[in-house]
Amino acid sequence: MQSHRLARLLQIIVEVRARPDMYPDQIAKDLGISIRQFYYDRNELAQMGFHFSREKGRFTILSDPVVTIGRLPVSELLALVLATRHLFATRDFSVVQRALKGLYNIINHLPESQKELLSSIIQDVIIKDGFGCKPDILEEIMRAVDEKRRILVHFRHTASGRRTALDPFELCFKKSKLFLDAYAVERKKRRRYKVGTIDKVVFTPFFRPEYSGHE
Repeated sequence: MQSHRLARLLQIIVEVRARPDMYPDQIAKDLGISIRQFYYDRNELAQMGFHFSREKGRFTILSDPVVTIGRLPVSELLALVLATRHLFATRDFSVVQRALKGLYNIINHLPESQKELLSSIIQDVIIKDGFGCKPDILEEIMRAVDEKRRILVHFRHTASGRRTALDPFELCFKKSKLFLDAYAVERKKRRRYKVGTIDKVVFTPFFRPEYSGHE
């Protein structure tokens, strides 16, 4: 799910709450979407646990499912996901990492059906759409940074089997893109690599040595 789609789901929630008993075609028109798209989005919200009432062709939200922690409504949790998507503006990935950890801690208290759906939303909106990288690759790189482990990475558009040995230092943002700040072992030089260009990560048994005097 991309961020604009999540924003649209939140807009539907806001519209239906602000103007109850609206006709679906009017909601779709106001949001600039087709009536078919509206029903598709409505069904997705229903999968999250939202309950709707339809009388005389109008829609009303009967209930907004809550998260066990602090009885947090799912609509507010979706807003948190969308907000986290834009935290790259801080340029500090550690802030994003803490926010992601917090979101995952929250959804771990949800029923399985909601947990699976919201986990996929986090991966699509924040990691794929927001940072332009694969969730599994990001998870492995975060682990390598935390453990100070040397890794072998394969970059997209490079020869098959060609891997680059890197000693990772930190993840950082530059112009809204996510980069890995690492020491290239063969080139003997510290560089930044766009995480979205990495296709595969292989852990080595070696740990990052303490470098000095390298930029």
